[in-house]
Amino acid sequence: MNRSEIVSVLASAGLRPQHQLGQHFMIDQNILRLIADAGELSPADVVLEVGPGVGNLTRILSGRAGAVLAVDIDVKLLAAASAHAGAIPNVQWLAADVLAGKHQVNADVQVALTKLITEHRASEYKLVSNLPYNIAGPLVAELLVDTWRSVNGVVAAGTDDGRTSEAPALPPACSMLAFTVQYEMAQRMRATAGTDNYGPLGVIIQLLAKVEILREIPRQCFWPPPKVKSALVRVTADVPRMRQLNNVPQLQALISGIFAYRRQRLGNAVKHYLEAAGLAGTPDLVAAAGLDLSLRPEVLTPEDFVRMAQALA
Repeated sequence: MNRSEIVSVLASAGLRPQHQLGQHFMIDQNILRLIADAGELSPADVVLEVGPGVGNLTRILSGRAGAVLAVDIDVKLLAAASAHAGAIPNVQWLAADVLAGKHQVNADVQVALTKLITEHRASEYKLVSNLPYNIAGPLVAELLVDTWRSVNGVVAAGTDDGRTSEAPALPPACSMLAFTVQYEMAQRMRATAGTDNYGPLGVIIQLLAKVEILREIPRQCFWPPPKVKSALVRVTADVPRMRQLNNVPQLQALISGIFAYRRQRLGNAVKHYLEAAGLAGTPDLVAAAGLDLSLRPEVLTPEDFVRMAQALA
């Protein structure tokens, strides 16, 4: 579907692209096929597509996968897309915000995915999407954390985690994520210690998965064109590594808390983090684990953060 066709679909529903929702519609058919290719799909796969737009990618995915769950927060756009696409038997359209909070995947999405996985006798699902830019980082991180929970049989604790009585005891596992995102965000996901783009997002993703930037995508491949170039990224869950990690949500909180003081020395950062989190312990525990308290948090490797979490546990 080219730009004029997308405009026509939107106009028929009285819609236009909404910048606040990160809506940039893919108009390059070759890139759409490459996104689907990156997901390495087969009829045995269940796919989550977040931000289906007018259904350009959805139709391609439906022809390759066994089932597609297309989720969009824009109710009117979702209705227009499903109406334009017609009755595709293996596509389920769900009007919902895929995130129930900063660290919470919407329980309705988890329920729908679990049902599709059960119906198709699968054990996991894949995310294949032209992701809305404003949710890409937290969504990728939380899908991987939920996959860690699923792999290790860890039920989310508390009552404020976006779950309902119908939500599955364990979230469904995501084996692979293939998506488009701002190029800078892609660099953050893959950044190494000591570089400008290195931060909490890259650390937690690299601890749980393998990250590949498959190709750059020019602005002109989207309508309306974003202000920056994009990238096609593939993230593959590292299940053996996940099984070695304990309490990933706590580790995630530690990483974010320490990076809040990334320009300070590690000793001070640990002290401030423990005080802010109301936790017992001292920087001496971190030093005893072999970490140099004079270093800045931004030069620590993902494995260093695991050692720190173990020391403070």
